[in-house]
Amino acid sequence: MRMKEEIKEILEKMSFWNHLQESGKESLIQNSKIIEYHAGDGVYSGGTQCLGMMTVLDGILRTYLLSDEGKEVTIYRLREGDVCVLAASCMLSAITFDVEMEAQTDTRILLVPVWLLSKLQEENVYVENFIYKEAAKRFSDVIEALQQMMFMSLTQRVASFLLDESAKQNTSSIFMTHEEIAKIIGSAREAVSRILKQMAKNGYISLNRGEIKIEEKARLYQLL
Repeated sequence: MRMKEEIKEILEKMSFWNHLQESGKESLIQNSKIIEYHAGDGVYSGGTQCLGMMTVLDGILRTYLLSDEGKEVTIYRLREGDVCVLAASCMLSAITFDVEMEAQTDTRILLVPVWLLSKLQEENVYVENFIYKEAAKRFSDVIEALQQMMFMSLTQRVASFLLDESAKQNTSSIFMTHEEIAKIIGSAREAVSRILKQMAKNGYISLNRGEIKIEEKARLYQLL
């Protein structure tokens, strides 16, 4: 009962909620579920699944493209309050590529199953508008990631990541390994480590075990 109350509180914040009939609201509450993942767990594989709409309650989800050779390119990450509908790509004809998702940290999500989402979308224009608005947000994230890879040097991409992460976490200390950063920005660990060591040598950052601390934020911005 307590979980259903939590689910209802989350759903009530959706912009389409007040435009649903009571039967639609009740169906959402009863069929949506909260799922927990541990750091490193696979959450979604576009080639084999069609889950539904995800809302991140706690933690971070990493969304990436996976080549046939096994190379990963991170296209965006989802944090608390973010919504993703790409895990319901089977009902979105405009989406012609598959994404993968993993839990970067211990994560909780609210999942609205694809069959219910599809039904509500067909019945209610407000649900349909919400879905395509959220899909547009994620496409914007994809374009931004591709622009960074195509038009920014590796040094600029590392600096941009550190600054963005610092701003999102509201701290100058970033607790991530070089391997994790390399995955996120689509590079090799060795190359990222080389850039970080050079930044540390220049005094922009300091490196400790599992921690990167920004010392000169203004100088990092100058790299951009």
